[in-house]
Amino acid sequence: MAVSTSVKTIREAWFQLNGVMCLYKPTQISWKQMRNTLAFNISRDINELEQDAPRKYVKIESLTDGTNVDLPAPASYSVTTIPNLADHELVRGPAILADDLRLQPGNLLGFRTAGVVVVGLNKGNRSLHNLNLSRPTSAYHIKSQFGLATDSHWDDGKVWEKSTFIHISRDKLDRMLASIQASNQKKMFEYCGVDPQSQTAYELASKGLLRPAVNGPPLIYGIKCVHFNPPDFTLEIHCVNENEQYMAALIHDLGLSLKTTAVCQQIRCIRYGCFTVDDALLRKHWSLEYLPDHMSHCHTKLRSLPDIGPQLATYDRLQSSQNPPTKS
Repeated sequence: MAVSTSVKTIREAWFQLNGVMCLYKPTQISWKQMRNTLAFNISRDINELEQDAPRKYVKIESLTDGTNVDLPAPASYSVTTIPNLADHELVRGPAILADDLRLQPGNLLGFRTAGVVVVGLNKGNRSLHNLNLSRPTSAYHIKSQFGLATDSHWDDGKVWEKSTFIHISRDKLDRMLASIQASNQKKMFEYCGVDPQSQTAYELASKGLLRPAVNGPPLIYGIKCVHFNPPDFTLEIHCVNENEQYMAALIHDLGLSLKTTAVCQQIRCIRYGCFTVDDALLRKHWSLEYLPDHMSHCHTKLRSLPDIGPQLATYDRLQSSQNPPTKS
């Protein structure tokens, strides 16, 4: 549940600031830098809210002089309440520190990759965990260039080779992409750990899109060319268990398959699960002013997701049958 826009005090904001956020990660920054920026902005904005009144300190004093030991104990006292200095801002320091916020990414993008990153905040990490259990697919736009080969498979690396690309047509590229997609579709049942001709494979396929049972090798569900203007071209890839190095190497191997070379120029994540770039907050909006309403929107999208219980139950039954308990 996200924080309400009517919250005015630090205590109310802290106990209600839990949820899932969809942020747009710029390129050339790491997750650590992104996390530090987000935590700093949230803690700064919370500390600027209205301070809670200090707790009252009960002070009990004797009304008689108790220095004379020969006199009986005093029988009358005065009870007063004064502000507790332990709650004063100059004594305790900032109410919320950046390290107090528990931020975890749902999909970890590489240093060069920009796009959608789903982040869990405090108790929102539970919802993020449930989202990751469904093995959501990711969609990427990869801008590339024919005719170059570098040591890093990126256009800013050390050039190893230059080659011609005039023989490449849109039809040849589409046929090669269709071949890559078909070879990955054959691996779906293998990564799920089932025989394609078995009853379990039929049950998995009838419940929806097949997904790997565990985090393993990358798997491409769809790949197509959305822009072709040699030497530049752009691919749209739908996949799971991917990483930045894999996609850069995929572009390199694609160039070799077409009897030329190719390098990667830009990778942009446009979707992760049910979250798209239209839902993502830009860096200038990573503040308490925009996050509450945004987390409420993300919470609504998560509630609309279909139940993955039947498919997970099939995976659990499959794994238990493959790994029977050993007799002691």
